[in-house]
Amino acid sequence: MLDLQNIVQIYQQGQAEVIVFDDLNLNVKQGETIGIIGPSGSGKSTLLNIIGLLEKPHSGKISISGTNCSDMNNEEKVNFRKNNIGFIFQNNQLLEDFLVEENVALPMILAGHSYKKSIKRAREFLEMLGIVERRNFKPGLLSGGEQQRVAIARALIKDPTILLADEPTGSLDLLNTSLVFNLMIKLAKEKNTITILATHNLNLINKINKSYKIFDGNLIEYKKK
Repeated sequence: MLDLQNIVQIYQQGQAEVIVFDDLNLNVKQGETIGIIGPSGSGKSTLLNIIGLLEKPHSGKISISGTNCSDMNNEEKVNFRKNNIGFIFQNNQLLEDFLVEENVALPMILAGHSYKKSIKRAREFLEMLGIVERRNFKPGLLSGGEQQRVAIARALIKDPTILLADEPTGSLDLLNTSLVFNLMIKLAKEKNTITILATHNLNLINKINKSYKIFDGNLIEYKKK
């Protein structure tokens, strides 16, 4: 379970303080998928960064699966993130010096698993996502949709507690947007993963059971039209 309590985030811009979040609360149960919408600059990426322990809020409490993450030091956050949180970005951030299967396997290798075991698991995910025949390609030789499928596999290979997706289909055409979104949600449900998707795409939001809009420093439930 993910539990955010009384989150406040403030940025300093010159002499002015910008309040991004003001007493924000969010509770997400294991296996739930939620959407986050809001205009550019509203704080969608900031919220994902706070949940992903990449950014420390001004105040408030972050709890993941019963673990209080708020008072962790940087090393503890890195270790917790490595084992519990997966990220998918619009710019998929694949490593061009590595093969597709190595990109997918990397989180397991960094977590201490053997190269052989990690590659075997990576191939299983690539098989599920329909691109195992691309495993020995460099990412630059793949289409945008294929690259995002690789990014999904990389994010889910370690069976994270939470999957954070920041505009994961923003650079894709309509066909690949639908394909990548459906694959991401399907795999997350199968793995009972908390999935939080930040997007401008209301067509995707309307496929998610529960969504929130960032408004005036807080979250309000978004009602589908």
